[in-house]
Amino acid sequence: MTPGERRLAERLESKLDDDYLLWYDVPVGPTNSHPDFVVIHPRRGLLILEVKDWKLSTIQSADKQTWTIIPDGTPKMVENPLEQARQYAHQVVDAL
Repeated sequence: MTPGERRLAERLESKLDDDYLLWYDVPVGPTNSHPDFVVIHPRRGLLILEVKDWKLSTIQSADKQTWTIIPDGTPKMVENPLEQARQYAHQVVDAL
């Protein structure tokens, strides 16, 4: 668990009511993808969260499919986290 994931987990655990179910890094779908968090409520539904522990200044550019980040001085292309969470959500829905 990254420091950012740990901070979010602590906040979710302290703020969510007892009727919420919080799962971390659980495999979903036929490819066993691992969203960072799956939050489930019996009446409110399902929420997929993908945590990126980046400073805003780390993000150099972003488009619908990829982001370019510079975490250590060297540019690195990564999947757009919004698209990543969307794909996880589709896999969860398909598995239901």
